[in-house]
Amino acid sequence: MNELIDKNREPNGKILIKFSPEPINTKPVESAIYYSTEKYAHDELLRLKMRVLARTFDLDNDDPEKWFYLALRLAQLIYPEPKKAGRKLKWNNQIRLILLNEVDRTVDPIDSKNGVNRACKKLAKSQPWQSLLKDAEIPSEALRVQYYIAKGKAKK
Repeated sequence: MNELIDKNREPNGKILIKFSPEPINTKPVESAIYYSTEKYAHDELLRLKMRVLARTFDLDNDDPEKWFYLALRLAQLIYPEPKKAGRKLKWNNQIRLILLNEVDRTVDPIDSKNGVNRACKKLAKSQPWQSLLKDAEIPSEALRVQYYIAKGKAKK
């Protein structure tokens, strides 16, 4: 008789948790779900961690497809798109734009056809273009090709 009686727990230590769609003022629900306290806390902690993970990827909590997009983002982290095979490209857009500016600066506006060829021949003999063109058979021609690629991209 000295033992305290907890009406919210069963003798084996399980806590009684009731979920009801009705307001609290009404009579208790007859069917109740029994969970051990540790299991319930563990499940809630896992749900909280999943919501934090979704928030990390800027996913909206109200989006019904939130868990699909979370799974997709995690899969993309683990299995990224395969990288292109082969060596890295020397020429990128930034280098081409520098070349475009260099050639345009040295081209004679009156004789633009000959001016581009002459400017490419002159630039092919100086750095940093020599290091970019060390594998090219005709360095000035390779520079001219890259110049026209840059000019085409600059128009877009």
